[in-house]
Amino acid sequence: MDDLPVTALADTLAKSSQPSSAWPIPDGTQSSVDILAMPEGLNELPEWIRIPLRRFLRLKQRNWPAKNLRQRTWNLFNRLDHMICFFTHHYEWNEWQQLSVRWVEAYIDARLREGKAANTINWDLIYFRVLCLFLIDEGFAVPQSILKLKLLDTPRRLPNPLSLGQVHRVERCIQTAITEAKNDRKQQLAVRDLACFYLLWHCGLRISEACSLLVKDVDLESGKLFIRNSKACKDRMVYISDTVSMVLQQHLAIRHTQTAGYVFASKRGAITTRSLQRRLKSYGQQCGVPLNARRLRHTFASQMLAASMPVTSLQRYMGHEHLDTTMIYAEVSDPMLQQDYYQGITVLDPSSANLLVSNQDIFRQLIQELKTPGLDQTRHDEILEQMHSLLESSA
Repeated sequence: MDDLPVTALADTLAKSSQPSSAWPIPDGTQSSVDILAMPEGLNELPEWIRIPLRRFLRLKQRNWPAKNLRQRTWNLFNRLDHMICFFTHHYEWNEWQQLSVRWVEAYIDARLREGKAANTINWDLIYFRVLCLFLIDEGFAVPQSILKLKLLDTPRRLPNPLSLGQVHRVERCIQTAITEAKNDRKQQLAVRDLACFYLLWHCGLRISEACSLLVKDVDLESGKLFIRNSKACKDRMVYISDTVSMVLQQHLAIRHTQTAGYVFASKRGAITTRSLQRRLKSYGQQCGVPLNARRLRHTFASQMLAASMPVTSLQRYMGHEHLDTTMIYAEVSDPMLQQDYYQGITVLDPSSANLLVSNQDIFRQLIQELKTPGLDQTRHDEILEQMHSLLESSA
């Protein structure tokens, strides 16, 4: 079939990008809700698509943790439904064996014209390929050529951690929200936000792990948390700092729902990741820092490596399945690379020989001043900013 006009592709993608499911994204956990329920949009598909797709989704559901099962089902279905709708709108598709590489290539072109990132398109292709593998195992005549499609090249991006000055500005912003709260409820929320902030920054938790943390899994006396059923359905133990322990204790003592099982409870169950992201973004906007939960996790990892934590220990602590994932942070925080650079650059630029030493001397002076009893808060903040500037100029 000839390539479709750009306008036709755009019109169809605009229609098919609308979720066909009337099943809303879950805002919380309710025991009365059937977490194994299928999206209503599934019933709108032809029977020859609906029956195997339902079985595919059901088998996937059995391996997902209950806390985000509905969200995962909704996300997976919408990605597959997006491609299915594209094929049914543009081609006379009535059996699986009709699938063509050219159809998928047309879908990729349409998504690129929409301005979608290569990584977003790749996830559509990955999920569709998994579905095709399932169909082949079930005996459906899916062309093998579909499985040989290559993914789009994507840029290899390094983590983007916050600077020490930035993370402290956010910290002070949330602390100010606590002290200036106009009523008890706003103060409770600000204390909760600070506890979440520290769990993300001091412990490197994923936002989903922080939101779904259970009271019974918090051991303040021993200074550790038990993270249940996280990514790849794995459990792990996480140790916490004194600051995290103190703020968690404060939050648990004043939280609105004392009997809730979740540490960060809402009326519907646990606080949602979307709600927490909005709160973090708001604090970041107030203090001029582009903030989200992932950047705080990146900041934790980079700072721990800079503090000489072994990369293998960091891998276990953060719950990374592969060491390569953790090694990416080593490229962001590599003191040996910095030292080697300064040793080498002095050959090309002798005037740089004293740069690092000079900065170290200034750092020592600032640290000594920082230890001064009764130091004015304004001067305290200025010192932190100066130290941050020195780090940036030496990088």
